[in-house]
Amino acid sequence: MSMLSKLDDIDKSIIKILQDDPGITHSHIAKTLNRSQPAIGARIKKLTEKGILATQIGVDFSNSEINSSLNLVKVEMSTTRPEDVFAMSNTCPYIINALKISGEYNILMFMACSSLKRLDTILDRHFRNKDFVRKIRMDLITSYAHPFILPVNFDTENFDHPDDPCSETTCPSCELFMSQKAAEVKK
Repeated sequence: MSMLSKLDDIDKSIIKILQDDPGITHSHIAKTLNRSQPAIGARIKKLTEKGILATQIGVDFSNSEINSSLNLVKVEMSTTRPEDVFAMSNTCPYIINALKISGEYNILMFMACSSLKRLDTILDRHFRNKDFVRKIRMDLITSYAHPFILPVNFDTENFDHPDDPCSETTCPSCELFMSQKAAEVKK
């Protein structure tokens, strides 16, 4: 039986309340559900420990001010080596997440940067020139039906010079990726 099917109505209510208002107190949830605060706290702890309930801190891309200064793109890729794409996603700070999916395009990535040119350069340098990448499609996400919160690496983002490209000689993430690939080849 799946973990989600074992949730009772109280657990489902707690999750819904927290999704609607992540900052709500346990006491307020307890009052809403006619339960004690320690009972609600224990349930939240259990849901978190089981990996059912999680918190994502990040930037809300649906905020129009954020959306006007930070580009979020969806990148679909057809590749014969998704593990190499995942390896790069672990080192490149512009790749927010990579997912393996079914269909013609088997990788879906979310990338964010103040410069579309830089994102395109990263795709050129690390993916488009690889023989294991058959196709890439990049689409700018322009609006959101609901809040869309994702982590962003502000240490790497260069808002002062948004057209500076990622470079294997100046980017620690690119250097790390290249050294990992070199080590794998030596094995």
